[in-house]
Amino acid sequence: MKLLKDTDVSLIPLEGKTVAVLGYGNQGRAQALNLRESNVQVVVGNRDDEYRKLAVAEGFDPVEIPEAAAVGDILLVLTTDEAMPLIWDEQIAPGIEAGNALCWGSGFNVGFDIIHPPEDADWIMIAPMMPGNVVRTRYEQGRGVIGQFAVECDATGEARDITLALCKGMGLTRAGIYESSFRGEAELNLYTEQVVWSGLAAWLQYCFELAVDHGFPPENVVMALYASTESSEIMGLMAQYGFFKQMKYHSTTSQYGTLTRAENMISSEMREQARQNLVNDIQGGAFVREWTQDNAAASKRLEQFWQRALAHPMSLAEDRVIQMMQDNTSPDAGS
Repeated sequence: MKLLKDTDVSLIPLEGKTVAVLGYGNQGRAQALNLRESNVQVVVGNRDDEYRKLAVAEGFDPVEIPEAAAVGDILLVLTTDEAMPLIWDEQIAPGIEAGNALCWGSGFNVGFDIIHPPEDADWIMIAPMMPGNVVRTRYEQGRGVIGQFAVECDATGEARDITLALCKGMGLTRAGIYESSFRGEAELNLYTEQVVWSGLAAWLQYCFELAVDHGFPPENVVMALYASTESSEIMGLMAQYGFFKQMKYHSTTSQYGTLTRAENMISSEMREQARQNLVNDIQGGAFVREWTQDNAAASKRLEQFWQRALAHPMSLAEDRVIQMMQDNTSPDAGS
């Protein structure tokens, strides 16, 4: 892996080109604003909704997605994964011309062959490894976030230069960018969501239930697990010093307890489930089929899971903890 930084790339390949940002949502807003402030010509395409109103408030003159797709030399396709195939066929593809650069914020739809772009256009990907609001905030601070990029089809011979220039305009090269692939980015992203974070979510919920069942107050457990922000600070130390090396900043009691008990915490059933999630659901395509082929049913199921999650005792306890912490930091707290 090699990280490319600001000094490695130039904005020159974007001179005289219009970048059409299709979708003014989480990433679309951040990338449109950052590119505009990097003196890149930007047009926003978005349907008539709250995001479009926001684009107007922030100084853009947004148009419908088909119009933006038709006028852009570079198209940043930043609609949601599940909506993209329909929007692509009806609103984006008809406006694409030979030599356009087509850029996605994720390798999902192209990497899993859900969308088939024309081969006389460049296919590129730029995936910031942070939510859009952080991409924007870091840019305003003169900083950046780590990002991945990929060049899947270089029809013009200029795809890589355009990709790197876009990364610079978005502010990503301030932190560093590295090369991946559409499918590789999509699979590893799904892996973190469906193995790493799903496992962590289930484990934290179980830890909450176990502690409460054995007499600890729910609010105390929420505070210990994550609300105090100690856990997020530990994650930051992992990124800065290393997963194991950050343990040197903990007490020797903590070091001994963590390292001696870790070996027996993961059962063979858990290991097998993680492998199935990766091999069958992600690499085998089962999840993509589940999420895209019958999205209406999947979306309904998602809403049911949300309702169940928000009704869980841990969610109710954290509401009380968060409110308490907000009350204690309000301007009137000490009066």
